[in-house]
Amino acid sequence: MANYFDNIKNVPEHVVAESSRLTATGAGHIYDLEMIEDTDNGTIVAVGEHVEGQVFKAEAYAAGKKPYLVLTPPLAYNGRRGQSDEKYFYNAKGDIARAYELYVGDIYTISKNAFDGEPAVGKFVDATHAVSEDAGANYAGQIIEEVTYTNSVSYRVRVIKI
Repeated sequence: MANYFDNIKNVPEHVVAESSRLTATGAGHIYDLEMIEDTDNGTIVAVGEHVEGQVFKAEAYAAGKKPYLVLTPPLAYNGRRGQSDEKYFYNAKGDIARAYELYVGDIYTISKNAFDGEPAVGKFVDATHAVSEDAGANYAGQIIEEVTYTNSVSYRVRVIKI
């Protein structure tokens, strides 16, 4: 798992994600996926070919494939609170990340910087989190709540179409 926790100067902020209400945490599939590129938590991917043991390659999500939400627990080893913020965590190419199978009705939370466009309650998103006024033909989620934290804003997304 990669992070910038030990070299905090002038680093990009990454997406922060939460598993608000995911079926996979109790009854679905959770995969170990080898990342094919640097990937933020909250990214939707598909499961590719078997690598070894219980590890599969991640692949870009495409319509008709089963969507999985990348959500690896962020770990910081340096003990410095200000430099261990989740916004500096990402899954590097080659890392093994955790990915949760998504189902209609699941709810996950992602930080504002995950969206392409201006997120707002009632709007819809596709698998890349591009914001739109309608649900579209393929994977779709609907923004159901804005969540304000001390230093950030996130949005809860309910999966409405797979």
